[in-house]
Formats: sequence, structure tokens, C-alpha cells
Amino acid sequence: MWMGNWWNAIQKCLPEGASIAPVIISTDKTQLTQFSGGKLAYPVYLTLGNIPRALQWKPSQHACILIAYLSVSKDVSKNLMQKQKLAHIQQLFHNSMQLVLEPLMGAGKEGVEITGGDGKVCQVFPILACYVADYPEQCLVTSVKYGTCPVACPERLVRGAQGPLILNKPHLPQS
Repeated sequence: MWMGNWWNAIQKCLPEGASIAPVIISTDKTQLTQFSGGKLAYPVYLTLGNIPRALQWKPSQHACILIAYLSVSKDVSKNLMQKQKLAHIQQLFHNSMQLVLEPLMGAGKEGVEITGGDGKVCQVFPILACYVADYPEQCLVTSVKYGTCPVACPERLVRGAQGPLILNKPHLPQS
């Protein structure tokens, strides 16, 4: 990840001496119970992109942490049509992720002071760099119908809180 153009473009937008902490988020729907109702949840994991890939997802290395469990709603009203049920599930997921990632958004804009191993204080900007998910979660995250392309297609727009965002171009801060 540290060899990418994305990293260089973001680094140029930061104050002199500041560093990036590229954040990687991962979710995967997980069954919590076997014989008592099939309870499900979305565990949300976090790691950093400047940790070598061979260490990032090894539990013994403690380089990945669990930051949240998100609810999987099965209690959607039976009176709703399938499209409305799907929209309800997607909205619950997105609202939950917004709450979980809200502290990251502020820290990514303002930066945080971190004391390094050498005792020096450095300003670090934790920025969401990657979201790792399997196909069902990709569809959920991008709010597309299961069976379609959840990957950033050239003309696709996703409507967010700040309006449409073209996904095939890196979203870089304005300098």
C-alpha cells in the first residue's frame, strides 16, 4: 500500500512533517450461535496499511483489532416489500458504520499527535484507505442489488451525505 500513487497524493496535501496512517476496515457476516436461533452479526475489524501484509491479519501478531459488532436485522416488518426490506437493512448497516467511523473522520481531518518510539511527537492523519469485504458485503456497502457489480464501474455514482461521489477516481482533499 505504501507504494501507491494514492499515498503520495494524500501525503502532498498534508502539513510538512505529518504522516498518514492508512486505515483498513474489514467486515464479514458471522454466525454467533449454532442451535439457538442462528444469531448473526457483522464484526468490524481495523488494521493499518503501513503494517506489512503478512502480519496484518494474523491474530497472533495483534495487528488487527475488533472495533465493533454490528447488528443484522431479521425483524424487518412482514408488511414491507422486498425492496423496502433491503433498503431498511442497508440503512441500518450504513447508519451503524457511520457511528463506528465517526471518530476516524474527525481525526482524519484534524490529525492526532502521536509519540513515536524515539519519543518524538508527530502529527498523524488516520485516513480510511481500504474496505475489505466479500461479495455480499460489497453489495451491502455500495447499496447495489445482489448479482450486480459492486466494484467502482466508470459511470456509477453513489449518493452519500455530501452528494454524489464518483467512485473510480480517488477522493483527494482540496489543497
